[in-house]
Amino acid sequence: MSVVSPKTTSVPSPPAKRPFFDWRVWTVAIVLLVAVGLAVLFGVKQNAQQGFFGMRLFPLKTAYDFKLHGPNDVEVRLDQFQGKAVLFLFGFTHCANICPTSLTNLTEVYQALTPEERKQVQVVFISVDPNRDTPQTLEEYVTSFDPSFIGLTGSKPVIDQTVLAYGGSYEMVAGPTNQPNDYSVNHSAYTYLVNPSGKLELLYGNEKLAEVPRMVSDIRAVLREPRS
Repeated sequence: MSVVSPKTTSVPSPPAKRPFFDWRVWTVAIVLLVAVGLAVLFGVKQNAQQGFFGMRLFPLKTAYDFKLHGPNDVEVRLDQFQGKAVLFLFGFTHCANICPTSLTNLTEVYQALTPEERKQVQVVFISVDPNRDTPQTLEEYVTSFDPSFIGLTGSKPVIDQTVLAYGGSYEMVAGPTNQPNDYSVNHSAYTYLVNPSGKLELLYGNEKLAEVPRMVSDIRAVLREPRS
């Protein structure tokens, strides 16, 4: 697969000691930042004529072919899912709010599909916390939502490249103690839909994932599209 060139920004270094931010304020700020980045990278458009609930990217471009590690530390590439609709998001297993809510909503969306449709859909959770999220930790976390979900991680440079390629960002924020694992991660909260032809087609803010019937409608529409 060809790749979408990442935008030229830098991902922050490991955490410096500072107070926690209000996650709600951060969410609003980072969604706006990512929306601008995606508009620059992909030309985000809401395509009312085709009736999609998510933000449609136009023109469609081949999705960046990430190479990360999944269960049993086996390499997993995006192009392995060619022929399926892939819904993926960035997060981390210690996330207190956005990640579990998003995955719970995606579970409801996935289970609302027919058994045949589920065979054509893959949900992927990509960690932005490689220090704590091992392949085993991720597998236990994502399969607690649905056994078919896959959790991926990798080295920090590889994760950084993947996040940037999709117009995202993240920031590690130190906690109140001096413990090395006492930190949180502020991160972009979009869910991306890659169509069965490997094109990045739709984007969803985390608040949209709760609209199960409309999410299901989008997925079914994407599965019906001609393959290219």
